[in-house]
Amino acid sequence: MPSEHRPSDGYGAGPRVERRSLLRWGALLAAGGATALVPAPVAHAATRGRGTDTVTTTYDGHSPYGNDQWAYVAFDVPAGVQRISVSTSHDSSAGILDLGIFDPAGFRGWSGGARSGFTLAASDATPGYVPGPVGPGRWSVILGPMVSSPGGMAWQVDVTLHHGPPLPGAPYDILPAAVAGRGPGWYRGDLHLHSLHSDGQRTVDEIVAAARLEGLHFLATSDHNTSSTGVSWDGNVPTDLLVINAEEVTTRHGHWLAVGLPQGEWVDWRYGPADEGVFEGHARRVHSLGGLTIAAHPLTPAPGSFWEFGLDHVDALEVWNGPWTLDDAADIAAWHAMLCLGKRVAAVGNSDAHSPADAVGRPHNVVRAAALSRTAILDALRRGRSYAVESAAVTLDFTARTGTAVAGPGEELPLSFFDAVDVTLDVTGAPDSIATLHTEWGIMAATRIGGSGRGRLRWRGWGEASMFARAEVRRPEPASTTLDQLVALTNPVWFHSARLPPSDVQRRVLHHTERSPDGSWSSVRPLPGAVGAASFAAVGCAVAGLADGSVVVLGIAADNGLWLTVVRGSATPGPWQRVPGPDGSAGFTVLDADVAAFPDGSCRIVATAMDGTVHHGRRRADGGLTGLRAVPGSPGTRRWGATKVAIAAMPDGSAQLLGFGTDGAMYHCVRGRTGTWTPWSRPGGYGAAPAFAGPALAITGMPDGSSQILVIGTDGLVRHRLRRPDGSWTGLRTLRGVTAPTMGAGAIGIAGTPDGSARVVAVGPDGRVWHNARRPDGSWTPFAHVPGPNGTDPFPAGQVRVTVLPDGTTHVAAISAAQEVPSGASAGRGGGRDQGASVSSAGGPAGMRTVGRVTPGAGS
Repeated sequence: MPSEHRPSDGYGAGPRVERRSLLRWGALLAAGGATALVPAPVAHAATRGRGTDTVTTTYDGHSPYGNDQWAYVAFDVPAGVQRISVSTSHDSSAGILDLGIFDPAGFRGWSGGARSGFTLAASDATPGYVPGPVGPGRWSVILGPMVSSPGGMAWQVDVTLHHGPPLPGAPYDILPAAVAGRGPGWYRGDLHLHSLHSDGQRTVDEIVAAARLEGLHFLATSDHNTSSTGVSWDGNVPTDLLVINAEEVTTRHGHWLAVGLPQGEWVDWRYGPADEGVFEGHARRVHSLGGLTIAAHPLTPAPGSFWEFGLDHVDALEVWNGPWTLDDAADIAAWHAMLCLGKRVAAVGNSDAHSPADAVGRPHNVVRAAALSRTAILDALRRGRSYAVESAAVTLDFTARTGTAVAGPGEELPLSFFDAVDVTLDVTGAPDSIATLHTEWGIMAATRIGGSGRGRLRWRGWGEASMFARAEVRRPEPASTTLDQLVALTNPVWFHSARLPPSDVQRRVLHHTERSPDGSWSSVRPLPGAVGAASFAAVGCAVAGLADGSVVVLGIAADNGLWLTVVRGSATPGPWQRVPGPDGSAGFTVLDADVAAFPDGSCRIVATAMDGTVHHGRRRADGGLTGLRAVPGSPGTRRWGATKVAIAAMPDGSAQLLGFGTDGAMYHCVRGRTGTWTPWSRPGGYGAAPAFAGPALAITGMPDGSSQILVIGTDGLVRHRLRRPDGSWTGLRTLRGVTAPTMGAGAIGIAGTPDGSARVVAVGPDGRVWHNARRPDGSWTPFAHVPGPNGTDPFPAGQVRVTVLPDGTTHVAAISAAQEVPSGASAGRGGGRDQGASVSSAGGPAGMRTVGRVTPGAGS
């Protein structure tokens, strides 16, 4: 019997399920919880063939509803048995029945739900099962019932013991540790591939051929919960391609890749996060063997696939898994949030190819390694010295420089406070796409790549104002569940040493300034913190002006707690108040928040919780807070999810909400003055696009009942539109820059004024805060700098919000890390970022380069 064959030719081929559908199948079980990890009752049936060379015993059993359960069917093997064959049957309408086997010494094979039976002997085994001697003793068939039927699942197992003369062993070849003659360089490879040894449909030979066709230099075979793939190589080991042995450890609480295992090494999967220390022990074992641990498709929204083990013991996150979907977009957003906290976890992209319809190497990783060897490749991946691309046609060159020092993805470029850093991204093979550069402050620069597929993006930053920089390339074309497609993604360059603490969020302080109706500005001052702290360390803020001349300020603290205070002129702000969560707990944390003030002195708060649910609540005129409640979603759903949210108070007492939904598109709804909600609607995008997506948005109500919206697109440009009182929309208009046709920005705010104009603030391409106004007739004033703490120099910041009081006074709140800068040091030396604006001796911009904004056709 051959050691590898197709399921259609082999023993007990099971039904085929499309990969993404299978990952999500467990969501059907979410409402019923999980049963304990204990064997299910087994009833013995008759044994047939006693006294002959073939003896079959049938076992009947039943498993209850649930996902997290195992049933063990134990049987005794006497001396002289040379082969074991197992077949199963179950009610497929009740769920899926996973299958595997253990011998007296341990693991002998697993096929999950891909097969209904198998055979194994010393000479051969069904793929997924390990050939070897059939020793006497207690064996166990392991079943993993995933039961969706409330009545449970009945199943049957037939175990056949074959007696006979001894069979020859099945030798296998050792995989080379390196490809000869390949020194330092960039190497392409896919770490997540499935063969016939689990639920894949390719032989290992076909995987190798597909990898060659894609232009890969290395691959990892990572079949589910089995070591059989590694011991199946026999006369077919490639010499031009590095093959790395791996396993996709498929627990009921998340999947992880154990990459770089010795052939024959197996990693158990029968545990959950409640089993304290078990996952950590397996991860330590993999690391001790020189291997890599990767959380696979961590945010796939299904029990069994969603990652529940934390990140303390993983080397990387698989943020891009096969064709680009909303799951991947969520993975990248979560990974970016970790980077913002200084957590160094590398990102990888893999194809997770199962069937011939799944393209091997799309996506894959491009790794800068000292050699094309297992040790060098895994070490580089662990350090993040890689980027991910959609195909071998795409190549990036991503570097950061200060003086003579140069660093690439995964490397460090430690900076002092006033060091300038120049970041460059060169792209080839990505026609009609947009390249963006990201720090913890958001999108800092963008450029459009034309039909040639070649383009360059440059950005200049300053000192410790940013912890890292990373780059993305996206194609503005819809995918199956998203409005765009990822083309490439780099790991970050770090601007501090891992041995030293980063320039962390504790130095990002919430500041306040105001502009009087005559146009003069007060000095910028940091707001004092809660419980006696000298300043409020913040990662987000929002402001709303009240009719009595005071300003409500929301601050999102470094731990993502939501706080509120009231500022009145130059007086000391009132005490900070922690905004409790929907259950009244003080530990409520948020990703984003906004506030709007109504004529009766009350405010309405909206906040996106860490799980993406949008909540709303009210601050009464007396300062009391009502409880937060979930914002309703589409008809029939009780909650709405978003990544960003904004709110505007309207003259009639209603409120308008704006947000980027979980699909990335911008949505709008109205909360009536009586508390009723309109359905969420999706305004059209720029030009003829059906929707709009981006990193930032803001909305304000106007005296005539209209609302004005300010947004930043995925291209980094600031755009404005109007929603008329009758509910119709104007088109999006791109704002003019300082000396350029378009304005790029990393953060924005807009506030309506009593005279019908609107005040706009933005963190511009130079990393400073700018302001302008839209007049009632629709014309715009030019952008001008908001002065910094010394009253003359531009004010560097990462986030900014604005509100206007009834007397026309403008109040601005901003988060800045630049308050240690001495007076007169602003000419390229602020603690914010400078993306290419040169500063004149008077402190104003002498000229804006194309950096930080899209230049149509650039790079074409």
